[in-house]
Order: sequence, then structure tokens, then C-alpha cells
Amino acid sequence: MGVGTLRDDLLSLPGVEQAEIDGDSVTPAGVRVRLSPGVDPAAIGEDIRRVLSLHGLRQEIDAAPGPERSDVVSSSEPETVELLDSDDELREREPEVPETPARTDEDLYWVSVTEGRDGIMVTAASRSDEVTVFTAGFSEHAIDQAVVSAVAKLALTPSVPLICSLDERDLAGTLVVTVVLEESGRRLAGSAVVEGGRAYAVGRAVWTALSTR
Repeated sequence: MGVGTLRDDLLSLPGVEQAEIDGDSVTPAGVRVRLSPGVDPAAIGEDIRRVLSLHGLRQEIDAAPGPERSDVVSSSEPETVELLDSDDELREREPEVPETPARTDEDLYWVSVTEGRDGIMVTAASRSDEVTVFTAGFSEHAIDQAVVSAVAKLALTPSVPLICSLDERDLAGTLVVTVVLEESGRRLAGSAVVEGGRAYAVGRAVWTALSTR
């Protein structure tokens, strides 16, 4: 499984509330991303650039000022992204925060995928009882990416890894999941035997990949 649609991949990022594509989804004229309340545009900007890069688009974010914005506003520049907060106002970008080393001393304890009135929720927990929760889209790729995001937060990665490929195959009668991630410009890979559930296996494969940072 490779990258999903541009919109699905943008919506899978934590803090992205809405994503609108202007024009064709393969070669869009512009992309408008609305952030959840309290999300720092400077922190999410790099993750959005990496999504664009995986889809072969130019990595430029346009933050032109303007007092009046609607939910969907066409972009005057091709292949650009504009970040809006939940109140439709552009927010100033702040200096980047130094990277925090990934954690390798805690094992992933469990991963669950639940459906409810608020949609699909992915929850992951470490053996130290730390828990992270992320919402997911309805596609299998969106759920997998939410698992990656949840596990990455437990592992304290400086940015959200994106799925480059995810493969399931039977090896001598044993089902194995292998995931390749792109994180901070590097490719990381990990594998795990499917035991107890697919989401947990994906999470363990992600944890293994992040432990090699």
C-alpha cells in the first residue's frame, strides 16, 4: 500500500481539521488547510511539506495576509498551501522547536480502533500507561496513518512520520506486516508479526522503525 489521496494524507496529520483541494487532485492549483484550535502553524508546516513532497508537489506554503477568509478560498498561486486556524484567520508562524530524541525504552502496550458518533478513533498506549488518541478517516490508509501518528507521539518523534509503503505478506505460514516511513527526511522500516490484531501489528512495526532513529 502506498500513499493515499492528497486530501486523505493531509487530514491524517494531527491538528489538520479540514483540507480543500483547488483543481485536479493530482496537479492541484492550490491547497487550503484549516487547523484545529490551538495548533501551531509552524509545527504542522513541515509535515504538510512532506505530504506534498510524497505527492510530487512543490513544497511551498503561502501565508499571505488577509482579514477576511471563508472555508474554501481559491489560491492565486499554483501548487501552494495556505494555513488557516479554526476562526478563518491566518496566524503568524513561530520559530521551530528543537528536536526531541525518540524514546526507545518503552514498549508499545496496545492499539485499538473504535467507531462511534465522532467517527473512527485510534488509541495507542505504552507500558508506562501513556495514552494517545487520534481521529482517522474511513479508508484503510487513513486508519494506518492514524496508528502511525499515535505511536509516533508515544515515541516522542519531532515530526509525524508518513507512510511510504505498508505491506502484509505470509512468510512460511506467518503473517508479517512491514512498514516504510518517511520522517525528517529519512526512510525508516520496521516489521512485526500479526498477533492479536492488524492495528497492533502495524503499531509494533512502526515502533520498531522509529526505534532505529
